[in-house]
Amino acid sequence: MTEAKALVRIDPQFLLQKAVEGNASIETLERLVALAKDVREVQAREAWHEAMAEFQRRCPPIKKTNTAQIATAKGFYSYKYAALDEIMETIRPLLGELGLSVSWSSRVEPQRVVVACRIAHALGYSENSGEISMPVPDSQDRSGGNPAQRVGSALTYARRYSLLQVTGLAPEDDDDAQAGGKQTKTGRPESPARPAEADPGVEGAAATPAGDVPSDLEQAWVKV
Repeated sequence: MTEAKALVRIDPQFLLQKAVEGNASIETLERLVALAKDVREVQAREAWHEAMAEFQRRCPPIKKTNTAQIATAKGFYSYKYAALDEIMETIRPLLGELGLSVSWSSRVEPQRVVVACRIAHALGYSENSGEISMPVPDSQDRSGGNPAQRVGSALTYARRYSLLQVTGLAPEDDDDAQAGGKQTKTGRPESPARPAEADPGVEGAAATPAGDVPSDLEQAWVKV
């Protein structure tokens, strides 16, 4: 039996009750309180891992239903992605059912945003994606938009990427939509980062011929 499982099998509250009834010393009570804290932490951590395993087993497929077009010096290229709001709409009910919640911490720095996604369990244990840094293009970038829009775009991309990283999800191409002749949504990318280089597995970016991406889009996301 591992130490963690042995701790979970112990009932600290029962031991505390018996210690109080037996007029145990302050030192004994303090050790029992510390033991109770350790047990709660072990239980919370195990509950988080069990919930995440169940989440990954039952989570519906995440489809890439959006198509972004990137302007380059030689024209345009496109890539497909799953939008953050659609991902959250898909996973939120199951996360809630399993006692899990999602939150982000973020900060805006000169020319970049930094985001981390946290998945927490109702019992208190949580894990996060680590910090994801996303460059914010300047006003000369072809992606356009005012400063607030460019920052918002970078934040959205970083939030989506960090969420996928901490949950272990990988969006899939919407083959049903393609087979049925349905059109996918088209719009600007949520981030100025070059998708083909940033994360082809997550964003599904099409291969781009060398030299097609302008120099002002050369910076992709980096993990801090």
